[in-house]
Amino acid sequence: MIKGTSEKSKKKIVIADMVLIASINDDLLHNILLRLPAKSFAFASCVNRSWNSLCNRILSRPKMVSAFSRNPNQTRAGEEVLDKVLSEPIRPHFVIANITCGNMEETLTLITERVGSRVPIIVSVVAGILGKEACNDNAGEVKHHVTTDDGLSVVANFAILLTIGYLPGMKVDVIPAIQAKGEDTHATEPILQKLDYAMPAETIIVGDQTCEFLHKRGNEPRNVQLHKDDSRVFAGLVFARDRHRPTQAGRIQFDAAISRAMSSVDLRYKAANVRVSRRPRCPSTLLTAKRGGEAEVLNGDQILDDINDFLGNQIWENDPYLGVIKRRKYSIGLEEKPKIMASLVFHQVTGADEQDLLVNGAEIKTGDYFQVYLPDLKVAEASLNAVSSQLRNLQSKPNKPEVVGGFAFVGSRRGDSFFGRQNADCTPFLENFPELPFGGIFCNGEIGRSLFVEDGEEKKEVSIRRCLHVYSSVYLIVSYTS
Repeated sequence: MIKGTSEKSKKKIVIADMVLIASINDDLLHNILLRLPAKSFAFASCVNRSWNSLCNRILSRPKMVSAFSRNPNQTRAGEEVLDKVLSEPIRPHFVIANITCGNMEETLTLITERVGSRVPIIVSVVAGILGKEACNDNAGEVKHHVTTDDGLSVVANFAILLTIGYLPGMKVDVIPAIQAKGEDTHATEPILQKLDYAMPAETIIVGDQTCEFLHKRGNEPRNVQLHKDDSRVFAGLVFARDRHRPTQAGRIQFDAAISRAMSSVDLRYKAANVRVSRRPRCPSTLLTAKRGGEAEVLNGDQILDDINDFLGNQIWENDPYLGVIKRRKYSIGLEEKPKIMASLVFHQVTGADEQDLLVNGAEIKTGDYFQVYLPDLKVAEASLNAVSSQLRNLQSKPNKPEVVGGFAFVGSRRGDSFFGRQNADCTPFLENFPELPFGGIFCNGEIGRSLFVEDGEEKKEVSIRRCLHVYSSVYLIVSYTS
């Protein structure tokens, strides 16, 4: 009898709750739903058509959320960033997780449990992360290797950056670029050059050239691929406009800005004799060269002496690079006649002897022209200011697009050790969008498509393109126009 009374009372309470919920007007319900975490919001959208309609109105605009954690415990760090980015309404269209060390499979499993098995995910081990901390929203940077006061390089603790995006009207998925086993795995450069040739000018190409990663495609819930020492080159998270999106839907726009930090030495050379040393995963080139307009072939020591004399013996205070102008024939699909595209690619100088100059990479050919480039702090500071101004100018565009998120790909040699101050590469976001959630990674080869040549870089070669950079920061900005 007591049990029966209890069940009857419960039913009355449930009925009373339903009457109360039904009596809530749309404005009040909208405010309640707006404050729900992502999981509860997803449940609420399934209650009935009215609730679903309100949820769709709340998530009518695109959204990107990023956060990072320094918690040395990998599982707890993952839970912290997931709790942060899922603390408000969002329907994940993609997830990017970047960790400084640790187990990628563990992170992927944790994310999949929280966002579902049909969401495209990329998990990568990177040189470092930057953004806002999950615990306090303060901007910060974490590098995989840090230098102590006595000059020693040590591995930093685990840290994770998580970025989740909701982009209505867009299709998002992971597209892997796979190369046959046994071939040179240092093949990012030619793939990017072909993409640069094939893609229209408005297509943004950004990324990290060298990292280990796991990826899970949206239509393959159980398929996980590992990039480490196997045949896979890279995987791209591809964003494409849905041709079938509603006509009333707004327009999502991607913009990119590049902060550079290299200045060229006013000496021009032409590669004379080129030999390639194909070490596993680390190919290099040995070359001799002719100074512009001269017939004498210079060996490695002579080239460095030539540059040292010009700079006053300052070359080894910084990392010297060869900026090589490469003219290559490209064709896509059924094109009858290949076209020639010129690109500027950097190769680090690693040594020299009485025979050759030794540089990283294996894509230099006899006859290629190059100049020497050096990192320049003044150039970097001026370029950061230019990027900040470029982001500020986004607000002056017609219809004033709303910036909803951003991501930065930063050269691993930048950061506080280069600028002498913290969070320098965060400043373009912090100055213009202090409330904006953003994230970024330190890269061992930052990718950023550029169609134009800077001052001092072969001004006559207006068609020279650049995809791979050094000492740069590449900023991806996502904006929305209703």
